[in-house]
Amino acid sequence: MLRDVGVSVSDGWLLACAGVAGMYLIFLMYRSRLRGINRYLLGIRAAALILLIGLLMQPILALTLHTQRLPLIALLIDDSESMQIADGTAARFEIASAVLDHPALQALGDRARVSKFRFSDVLAPMREGEEPTWAGRATDLAGALDGVRAQTMGEGLAAVVLISDGGQNLGGRPERAAADIGVPVIAIGIGDPVAPKDVGIASAIIDPLGYVGKPLVVQVRVFSSGFDRVREQVRVLFQGGEVAAKTIALSDGEQTLKFEIMPERAGRHAFSVAIAAQTGERTEANNRVVVSADVLESRVRILMVAGSPSADLSYLRRVLEADANMEVEVLVRASSKGWAREVQRAMNTLDGRDVVVLLNAPYTALAGLPEQRLVSFVQQGGGLLVIGGDAAFEGGYARSALADVLPVRFLASSSTFQDGAFALAFPESRHPILRVSDDPLADREAWDALPPLLSYNRVAAAVSNATVLAHHPTERADGNPMPMLALRRVEAGKAALVAYQTFWRHGLMMWGDGKTDIAARAFWKNMTRWLVTRDDVSRLKLMTEKTAYRSGEAVVVHAQVFDALLQPRSGARVQVRVPDSLGVREVALRDLGGGRYAGNLGRFPQGDYEYQVNDGDLGTGTGHFTVGRYSLEYETVRMRAELLGDIATRSGGQYARPSGLKAALDSLILTPEPVVTHHRIALWGQQWPLVVLVGLLVFEWAVRRRLGMV
Repeated sequence: MLRDVGVSVSDGWLLACAGVAGMYLIFLMYRSRLRGINRYLLGIRAAALILLIGLLMQPILALTLHTQRLPLIALLIDDSESMQIADGTAARFEIASAVLDHPALQALGDRARVSKFRFSDVLAPMREGEEPTWAGRATDLAGALDGVRAQTMGEGLAAVVLISDGGQNLGGRPERAAADIGVPVIAIGIGDPVAPKDVGIASAIIDPLGYVGKPLVVQVRVFSSGFDRVREQVRVLFQGGEVAAKTIALSDGEQTLKFEIMPERAGRHAFSVAIAAQTGERTEANNRVVVSADVLESRVRILMVAGSPSADLSYLRRVLEADANMEVEVLVRASSKGWAREVQRAMNTLDGRDVVVLLNAPYTALAGLPEQRLVSFVQQGGGLLVIGGDAAFEGGYARSALADVLPVRFLASSSTFQDGAFALAFPESRHPILRVSDDPLADREAWDALPPLLSYNRVAAAVSNATVLAHHPTERADGNPMPMLALRRVEAGKAALVAYQTFWRHGLMMWGDGKTDIAARAFWKNMTRWLVTRDDVSRLKLMTEKTAYRSGEAVVVHAQVFDALLQPRSGARVQVRVPDSLGVREVALRDLGGGRYAGNLGRFPQGDYEYQVNDGDLGTGTGHFTVGRYSLEYETVRMRAELLGDIATRSGGQYARPSGLKAALDSLILTPEPVVTHHRIALWGQQWPLVVLVGLLVFEWAVRRRLGMV
């Protein structure tokens, strides 16, 4: 309905006065001849003048329309895999489909506009005729509610109808999202809220690195509900055969078991931990978990060469020696007398070592034969870790052979040691060496909680094929943040550099504050494991973000590509292939620049997988990952009525079972919403006023010409 019409102009008074004055002058000039046809011609000329002045005023025609529209209802349908669970004789998705076909829901279209969305780990609008797949590997209720709020902004959202079993297992707090959405949520609970009969493997944890002849420990948590005094075996399987088993009595709650497995050969070992399905069990999808470990031939042999006794040396030595799979020998300079000869003798025994650690080692002790042996050690597959200090990284390092294998360039200064408190700054993506757990958010919090460091060595920029894990928050090197922690692969071996000191504070001060140094200990152990894990010499390096994934998690793979001179190569086409139960999955990685590539391989069911790139130009690269946990959707198999009820209450809506759908929908107050639409039409620049103006002038001139007046 049109309610208001208005016209606005610019410079209106000035142009109006000019128009009146012009009309008056014309009237005075032609007053004596205003007879007959002249009066009409003067009127045409005056109309043209008025139209011209009007256009010069740049008029804007404003129209205001007042209409009504029906309110919007968002229908949120849980499309996750848990909707396939059967409660009694019917699967949850069958009940949800019946709800979608309910007459009360169909009749809702007469009172409101209905937009359908399906959600699992992501939210997606549903097209006309589209059906849910009931196959999503995770449920993010908070993300679904936040997404609906964002996608319906300004559309007159009046209510949300949520059809779900409440199996939240991903994302933020749904209660917060419900309070923020600003409209009532009618939550329809699908499934049985009573804990069903179920048995499953809650978790299985194994050390990712083991050794031949040394026991691998697997810790397993088993949960059960609805069974009493039933005895069942928990079995550990390797390559189809049983390697360990224990019998437990099932009872409501969780039990923890510990298995010790003695690997007989080196290589990758993928174990299945399983418990047999029970009669009447709700689902068998959570009865098996896969874990994997890399088994090495023997213990890691580490030589530590320290330029002086220090708290850092003591802390690092304690961390490494606490691992029974590491054999540590320490050589500390007590005095300068004979020190160079002791270092040289130690370098003669490198054939029996896996890792060499140089901590605050001055170049004078390494010059000549020792540094040459260290370079050869790395190139042939050894691991080298160099840590700075007040006597390290002086100008000799910049001119040494070690500069050819270490991940950064060094300054030609006589002293690079600096005092000053600072906290490490990390890039956005975290390397597995920095990983403490499977939760990236918890890892970031663990690192951020560490106390600041008090000293460091200034270095130059990282070399082209190095990976910088952390840098100084303010210092710069060649225009970029100065590296504090960097890695590099060198032919068959690996090298790492730590340019900061006082990392003992990450242990002592955390304990003194009532916390733990789990992040620091995990870092040094991960660093050692990375240094001893041998890679084939190849111009193509592949790795996944994690070695073990839950079912439902996307597997992300990273690659580094080098040219024939081992310089980073951009513009390559990296195609990763992963054989699975459905065939071979192929994904082209996107080019990130600097010879780095990344891509999402998607989601996989439980199992141990090998991914590879076989390319005549790039070479061959392979890697492994394990999808160990059952789907997130089977961690809680009962319908979570309390969560759905909380969502409804916090939003001002209500919770109902499918039988209460009609009453819940009838409680919604849905009134047409007034809509005010403003239209502003600028007449200046339009064609039709100009056509009228030209037409008037042409017509007036033609008449005068015809009458012989011109």
